[in-house]
Amino acid sequence: VLEKDKFPRYHIGESLMPYCYFPLERIGMVEAMKASHFPKKYSVQFISMDGRASQPFYFFEHFDHPASTTWQVLRSEFDLMLLNNARAKGVEVREETKVTEILRDGGAVVGVKTADAEYRAPITLDATGRDMMAPARNRWVMPYPDLKRAALWTYYRGAKRDPGLDAGATTVAFVPEKGWFWYIPLPDNIVSVGVVARG
Repeated sequence: VLEKDKFPRYHIGESLMPYCYFPLERIGMVEAMKASHFPKKYSVQFISMDGRASQPFYFFEHFDHPASTTWQVLRSEFDLMLLNNARAKGVEVREETKVTEILRDGGAVVGVKTADAEYRAPITLDATGRDMMAPARNRWVMPYPDLKRAALWTYYRGAKRDPGLDAGATTVAFVPEKGWFWYIPLPDNIVSVGVVARG
C-alpha cells in the first residue's frame, strides 16, 4: 500500500452505512469497531422542506442482522485502524509515498512509479478517491453537470443530541432545489454539521 499522507490525518466522511459491516467483517474489523469509542448509529432521521422531522428510520426494524448497528467515526482514527489492520495482516504499508505515474506494458497497467522507486504488481488499484490519480492522468473523467456539488462543514462541541437510542443518529435536512444539510454526532461531544449543495 502506497499512501501519500502520514496517518493519522484529517478526512471528512464520518457516517458509516449499515452495509459497511460486511467488508469490515471480511477484513476482521468488527470487534475493533465494537470496542471503539465511536457512537453507535441505529437510525437516520429526515427533516422535510417545511421543517418537520420524520420518525427515526431504525435499521434494525428493516434488517434483522448485526449490520443494522453501524458507527459514526472520526476518520483520522478509523482510517488509521484500517491501515494498521492491513499491516497486522502482512501488508507492507509505505506512508508519505506519492504515486507520480502509472507503469504500462503495452496497454496493460503493471504497476506505479513514485519519486524514488517503481512498484510492479499483477493488479494495481487506484484508491485515490476524489483525487482521481489514474482517471485524471488518462482523461477518463467526463464531467456530468447534474452532479456538480460543493460542501461546507464545521464541528461544534456540546451541540444538542437526542437521548438514548437516537444519540448517534444522523439527521439529514433537505434544502429545496439545492441539496441537504447533515448533522452527525461524533465522539467526545463533537457534532459534524455541513451542507452539500449545487456548485
